[in-house]
Amino acid sequence: MTALLTESLPLLAGAPNGIKKLRELILELAVRGKLVPQDLSDEPASELLKRIAEEKARLVAEGKIKKPKPLAEIAEDEKPFELPRGWQWFRLAKGVIKLTDGEHLSPPKAPSGMPLLTAKDVTDSGVLFESTQFVTVENGLKYRERCNPDRGDILICSRGTIGRCAAVETDQVFCLMGSVILVKPSVNTFYRYMLRYLQTTLAQQWMLGASSATAVSALYLKDVANCLVPLPPLAEQHRIVAKVDELMALCDRLEAQQVNAESAHTKLVQALLDSLIQASDADDFATNWKRLTEHFHTLFTTEPSIETLRKNLLQLVMMGKLVQQNPNDEPAFETLKRVEEKNQLAVNSRKSKKPQQTIEATPEIASFDLPSGWTIARVAQVGEIKLGRQRSPKDHFGEHMTPYLRVANVKENALDLSDVKEMNFTPAEQEIFRLQPGDILLNEGQSKELVGRPAFFNGEIPGVCFQNTLLRFRVYECVIPTYALRYFQTCMHSGRFQQAAQQTTNIAHLSASRLAAIDFPLPPLPEQHRIVAKVDQLMGFCDQLKTRLAQARQLNEQLANTLVERALVEDVQQALVTTDRQVARTLLAAEITHQLHSQRTFGQRKLQKVIYLAEHTARLAAIQGNYLRDAAGPHDRQLMNKVEGEMQTHQWYERIERETVGHAYRPLSQAGQHRQAYCSAWPVAERATIEQVIELMRDWDTDRCEMTVTLYAAWNDFILEGRPVSDEAIVDEVMHSWNDTKLRFGKTEWLAILAEMKKHKILMPTGFGKRTEGGMLSLPGFE
Repeated sequence: MTALLTESLPLLAGAPNGIKKLRELILELAVRGKLVPQDLSDEPASELLKRIAEEKARLVAEGKIKKPKPLAEIAEDEKPFELPRGWQWFRLAKGVIKLTDGEHLSPPKAPSGMPLLTAKDVTDSGVLFESTQFVTVENGLKYRERCNPDRGDILICSRGTIGRCAAVETDQVFCLMGSVILVKPSVNTFYRYMLRYLQTTLAQQWMLGASSATAVSALYLKDVANCLVPLPPLAEQHRIVAKVDELMALCDRLEAQQVNAESAHTKLVQALLDSLIQASDADDFATNWKRLTEHFHTLFTTEPSIETLRKNLLQLVMMGKLVQQNPNDEPAFETLKRVEEKNQLAVNSRKSKKPQQTIEATPEIASFDLPSGWTIARVAQVGEIKLGRQRSPKDHFGEHMTPYLRVANVKENALDLSDVKEMNFTPAEQEIFRLQPGDILLNEGQSKELVGRPAFFNGEIPGVCFQNTLLRFRVYECVIPTYALRYFQTCMHSGRFQQAAQQTTNIAHLSASRLAAIDFPLPPLPEQHRIVAKVDQLMGFCDQLKTRLAQARQLNEQLANTLVERALVEDVQQALVTTDRQVARTLLAAEITHQLHSQRTFGQRKLQKVIYLAEHTARLAAIQGNYLRDAAGPHDRQLMNKVEGEMQTHQWYERIERETVGHAYRPLSQAGQHRQAYCSAWPVAERATIEQVIELMRDWDTDRCEMTVTLYAAWNDFILEGRPVSDEAIVDEVMHSWNDTKLRFGKTEWLAILAEMKKHKILMPTGFGKRTEGGMLSLPGFE
């Protein structure tokens, strides 16, 4: 593995499908001769090809194989890349003893006998015999006369997962169906090298005709026969396979670590969010919330964690934990009582059947402590529930064809109206089943995880009705529709609908009566409006998190792809040989200290800020600081401890305490002796930028250094994350998402420093380096 890729392994592994790409890259490097060094004493591949030809001629003369068909010569423009010295291109059929496929006609099966393998038995894990069929030994031997797989052969799927390869590493005798191609390598090639090559993207594309615009439904022998193969000397083939195996094992470990880390991350996120929901009182809630926000940027870094956050924030709001209660609001019990009296009067005036009584709800039914002014009702007490109209075949035609909605149209919190069907509703049925703006539709019958999924109808299609796979919920005056929608979402996410539904093997049914009996936490009407506004705000925040995550993943993927491309380019210019990273860091710190140690304002905090700004403005990749958003941030404590220790070891400078406050640097016996090494470590252009930074910051006091570099770091983070940049956004990030010590400077002061920065091109960041880590996070509207 090249040094470039070794240093970038975390980036490659962390990119979308990163480990898969890393495996592909390892194979690509291997077959290009870039993974292990060449040995000029190895016998060249041209000699191997001569011996293979002699071996095949002998087998033809003995009648053991058929005379191979002539293959076209390899043109220069066919060769995808230049090979190392001692390697040779050849067509696959020329370098193997036999290339054929299995039995074309389906043979009679037997309960036992000889295994008959098909494409499903050729897997990425090898050739499997767990679920094979059998033919009689007599038939099996007959099939093996033409196609005889043995240990060391390679099998390729020509149907199913086309191109999937595996090596035969067993002495068990078996035969093949025509969905598998047999490749029998020569003794002059290492079958495992051949297998690794056939697994590369290059070989797969060749065999599958990737340049063709049509979909490939099968793999043909002629395509495999003409596939180009880069052949190294035999000894190098073994070295390549050993290195590939070593690196694939590393990928396995990385994959296992990722799975374990993701599992631990998921459990941690859920535990912290559960602590909010289970908080016993306001103080407990505030403590738990503070713990969560302190680690926000490290917790919510995956799509599942953001979705978990979204669901838990929704639940917290619906429990009244994120919205303040107003004692002047009319209690929900009074509102509910008035609505029930009005509904009863309507029933009496129509002389209609009295609605079915629901179980009287009491506050004790709630699964959490009800906030002041809230009450617990049943769903049937706060709105009308209606099952849609039954559909039958005769309804496909008629004089009253009407658009109607079904389960396929109901997505969470939205209706998909791209495919709306029609059926015949009589005028009377239209009156009963017509939807009104503000109605909520819920899936009556659906898979367990989706039963009860709610969506809001805004009146997009006038006169539309609904069928009996859906339930319509129409609120009474004690509930606003958007609050009911949000509560139903929490019921689906929390499993409340699943618990209430009647379940069969494949589907769950949430009948009108089962929905009617579900508990419904009811806040005062004004508070419902505040809750809905807070939910919209928090859901928008989660959307922003997902957008930033997607942008970061896209950037990470682009960087990973760039690294892969650089690794595969044959004539890539070699980077300048630089000194060890720690040496480079120490030399930079020594130069800054040498020039500024006599300044009254120069101490540890200023040194850190000059190092940060020099690294980012001069784009010094060798520094690679890991900067935190702490009180002195951006700050890399480990970097500072090491460079200070190294400067003292070399007798250049040592850190001392000032008589007043803070630290200074005192020259030692070898002060200034770093200069020659410093000039060798950094090219002229980088040294010029470093000098410019030192001069710019020479007379600045410590506070100005801290404010400037903090703003620079926040601005740089915005660029790295792809977020919109504005003065207000940068200052808000520093004051509310960094560290509370930054609040000792007022907003006016921050804006003034930012304005000064824009006067110097060198102080306008470009998105270089890593994002700062840590910091506080205040959710919008909940500080």
